[in-house]
Amino acid sequence: MAKFLVRYAYDADLADERATRLAGHREWLAGLNARGDLLAAGAFGDGTGAVIVIAAPDAAAAASVMDADPYWADGLVADRSIHNWNVRWGPLA
Repeated sequence: MAKFLVRYAYDADLADERATRLAGHREWLAGLNARGDLLAAGAFGDGTGAVIVIAAPDAAAAASVMDADPYWADGLVADRSIHNWNVRWGPLA
C-alpha cells in the first residue's frame, strides 16, 4: 500500500466554523485509524493548516478517502494537496 501526504491550508476567517465541526473531523480521522489507513495527522501550531498521512492503493483512492473528510466536504479547507510519499526512514517507512 502506498503512502500519501495530504497538506491542508486553512482560511483564518473559517477558524470558528472549523472549531464547531472539529468533533466530526476527529471522528472521521478515528475511523481511518481504526481501519489502519491513518498513519499520522495533526494541525500546524500556528493554525494555518494541517498534514494527514494515509495509506491507500493509489492516488485516486487517496483522493476519494480525503474527499470524505467533513472539513473538506463542508468547504472548510482553503487548499489541499495530495502527494505520493516515498518514505525512506523512520517509523512510517
